[in-house]
Amino acid sequence: MTDALTPLSESELEELDHFLLYDVDTEEVMTLEMADGFLHALAIGPTTVPPRQWLPKIWGTREMMPPMASIEQLNHVLGLVMRHFNSIVARLEGDPREISPCWATSIYDGDEREYDDAESWAYGFVEGMKLSWDDWQSLLCTPRGQALFSPIGLLGEGDFSEDQDMLTRTPAMREELAHQIPQAVLDMHAHWLPLRLAAYQREAARSKQSKVGRNEPCPCGSGKKFKKCCAAAAGGLH
Repeated sequence: MTDALTPLSESELEELDHFLLYDVDTEEVMTLEMADGFLHALAIGPTTVPPRQWLPKIWGTREMMPPMASIEQLNHVLGLVMRHFNSIVARLEGDPREISPCWATSIYDGDEREYDDAESWAYGFVEGMKLSWDDWQSLLCTPRGQALFSPIGLLGEGDFSEDQDMLTRTPAMREELAHQIPQAVLDMHAHWLPLRLAAYQREAARSKQSKVGRNEPCPCGSGKKFKKCCAAAAGGLH
């Protein structure tokens, strides 16, 4: 059985890419490159966004999943997406921390070499940021945050800055910006990590506090102890 953190194989990435290109009948569906950037933004950002909010953005629908031929296909595709997301998180939390972005290479007329092309990836990353845009602002309003976001913004936003056209006018310049993205993403992840850990710890503490002790009054209001009331009825405590 495949581990939930195992990165997708090349054939699985191709399968997911094919599904997004040909099997989702919406104009707003993301490509694999866009989805990869989108998921990286969700993995490193200041706010934990639940899948029910971000899955529809990948398909370009209002539903968590697009129409499919069978429940087996639905579960398979969902499994691919969630495993890809989990593997991104696992790489970021590994030692050493790393990312492995999925973006294309392009060949341009008059050039014999391929250039890294991260424009679709960067667009997807920005779309992921938009799900908690206000929370990102405490970083983006600082000079350091602006510098970290700059290569992504230049490639992924249509109207990022007045000098955008000059800074992205050649394939080589766009490739250089693409090469700046991995370290920028790692640095943004490090910036937000304490906030994400604090939020996780608060949630864990809240969950722990919400548990009712054996000898505490039952929350149903009966006046009996929890162990003698609802817990006993449920068979949970003896």
